[in-house]
Amino acid sequence: YSFCTLLGSRKQTAMINSLFIMSTGGCIVIEKHWKGMLPRHVADDYYSDFVLPHENPKDVVPIVTSGKFIFAHVLHCDLIFLAVLQGESPSMMIIEILQRIVDIFDKYFEDVNEDTIRDNFVTAYSILEEVLDNGFPMSIETSVLKELVPPPSISRLLHNLRPGDAPVNPTSFGVESQSTPWRKHGIRYSNNEIFFDMTEEIHSIVDADGRIISASVQGILDCNCRLTGMPDVVIQLRNPELLENAAFHACVRKSRYAQDSSICFIPPDGQFTLATYDVGGDQQFQPPFYVKPQIGFGDGSGRVSIMAGMRGSFVPTDKKDGQVQDLKLTVPLPSSVDSCTIDQSHGSAMFDYSTRELVWEIGRLSNSKSSSTPTLTATLHIRSDAERPSVTPPVLIEYNQTGGSFSGLKVETVNILNEGYKPYKGVRTFTKAGHFVVRS
Repeated sequence: YSFCTLLGSRKQTAMINSLFIMSTGGCIVIEKHWKGMLPRHVADDYYSDFVLPHENPKDVVPIVTSGKFIFAHVLHCDLIFLAVLQGESPSMMIIEILQRIVDIFDKYFEDVNEDTIRDNFVTAYSILEEVLDNGFPMSIETSVLKELVPPPSISRLLHNLRPGDAPVNPTSFGVESQSTPWRKHGIRYSNNEIFFDMTEEIHSIVDADGRIISASVQGILDCNCRLTGMPDVVIQLRNPELLENAAFHACVRKSRYAQDSSICFIPPDGQFTLATYDVGGDQQFQPPFYVKPQIGFGDGSGRVSIMAGMRGSFVPTDKKDGQVQDLKLTVPLPSSVDSCTIDQSHGSAMFDYSTRELVWEIGRLSNSKSSSTPTLTATLHIRSDAERPSVTPPVLIEYNQTGGSFSGLKVETVNILNEGYKPYKGVRTFTKAGHFVVRS
């Protein structure tokens, strides 16, 4: 969803009536109402009906309906950010707005919890007043918000001004242009630089023979901009045709992207998310490493054998590519498994009795031909009164990779226009596992 599209369709879309920030214990920390004041018992009823029945607040469904109300929430640091609506709205848009509020609080208060919000109540309430206008998103850029609502440290400085001190002119904090509300005029840096981080999360299912059953990639392109003036940034991507469901920041010129797949924009100051995207469909993804499990059960015992290593066909494009790090394999075993004897050649392995999981932390995989192949064998001991397990468990994979793009998408060039300086430009690429499963 695009915030610009939403703001252009206010008459057709109902948005947030009220927002309650409450602890996981049910105590309301702060509340803000935009369309009439809802009584607190609405939030209390939500808590008793939908949160209390669950032992873990993470198990609560993000969006539920009760009577004439629609409730949407996100959970962050033992706080529930609860939005209450009284009409149909794009559900993912509401979740996105709540997540934006959480991100803004993170940047203002660093450690977001019940105490920090109470200690900075005025600042937190002012943020909510500026972020939403009549329940619709308005000022969602942190760099702009900090001009309207000074962070707590600046607020205390202004509050502590002694009588007779020079008054602070509010316009000295900057006023953004109507054409670029996400960036103010007069920004200056002694060192101009702009950095991009492309992070891709893999969701894949692989069968026992190593064939890809399904695979998709969710990516995010973050930017950290420290540029003087009003620069025009142009990004060219390698393989832009791979992008699906691309959602861009409001600063991106959509017409230019539709024309030649160039991402052109006047960036906000500081850190922001430039784009999110999916890559999937007919693409044949192949991870740079393999995992070959063999798991079987007999009467009273079982055996697990796993081998992992880099693919011989994987050719790194530079020295940083192919550095698979923090590789962790988890095998969820049946509840009838009572103990486990493990022997592994690399890393560390353990059997977690409370969760019945065999966890093997390999760490880094090398693509060097001289390095040995990591292997693990484990003998499972099954309770004598239990039946022989009929289902073979899969292997769940977690890993990180620096410098490698799983999808083949890459930032090719970054050009800065309309300014005379030559900034330092940097691009980093990361890959990590999302829901990555290898069947045995």
